[in-house]
Amino acid sequence: MTPRTFQLSAGDLEATVEPAFGGRVTAFRRSGVDLFVPVAGRRGDPAKAGAGGCFPLVPWSNRIRDGRLTHDGRIIELVPTETGGSSAIHGHGRRISWRVLGDGGTSSVRMSYMFPAGEEGWPFSYVADQTVSLSEDALSITLSVENSSSSPMPAGLGLHPYLPRTPEMGLWFSAASAWPPVDGKLPSGPEPVPSELDFSEPRPVVLGLDQGFGGWDGSVHAIWPEHGVGLGIHGGAALGHLIVFTPPDRDYVCLEPVSHCIDADNLAARGVAGTGHRLLEPGERLAVIVRFQVEVF
Repeated sequence: MTPRTFQLSAGDLEATVEPAFGGRVTAFRRSGVDLFVPVAGRRGDPAKAGAGGCFPLVPWSNRIRDGRLTHDGRIIELVPTETGGSSAIHGHGRRISWRVLGDGGTSSVRMSYMFPAGEEGWPFSYVADQTVSLSEDALSITLSVENSSSSPMPAGLGLHPYLPRTPEMGLWFSAASAWPPVDGKLPSGPEPVPSELDFSEPRPVVLGLDQGFGGWDGSVHAIWPEHGVGLGIHGGAALGHLIVFTPPDRDYVCLEPVSHCIDADNLAARGVAGTGHRLLEPGERLAVIVRFQVEVF
């Protein structure tokens, strides 16, 4: 059976959602202008999907150092999933075929998956749920995780969108701290935001970043003057961190609203404050909403 693809449309906006392909939004555009880098190529294993679209980060975001975390006095060994590296990266959701729960026609789709304890070394069972909806001015994604284990589970959420990088592209957002990588791609803790990374006013993209910002105020804006359009990414209070990835040799920028810093579990175990690390009690649910607001000028 061919996996279902959902084509959403509202006004000048269009989005493509592929639940079986890691629950990913594989295209988002306005009047033919891409706001997400579209996913190209044939569909296969979602675990091997390349850059593009926007995928869910669940039940954690970004890297867990060497696939190991300390929990309740014991070491949990996870399967390394970082390409060319030793870390466990971006959770499970992007590599799983999600089951469609609700079809809202051209306006929304709801999907879910159940994760069994022990898979990939993760000793907790949980249920993830995601709803993607489109209105005439925004794409909205609601993402949640519920601990279905009998013991507390470390958990975090986020989204990983790929935005096209153009010569005139600009960014702005406010954050209270920077979490620079000091050991490969992993931070050791928060630092004051340096002037060269102060995006509180609009400025051009700074290339070569792969780091987080803490105390994020919940809004980040990208603007493409060439196209007369911008995109405001707005998250709620549960999303207090923003990961900014601007590889100089790629034609995209990633602005990732997330609930915790990179390697949060291990940093919190060392006593680092402000990581966003949290535990879900059995039956407890964590939910976030992110709105990708189209701004025309």
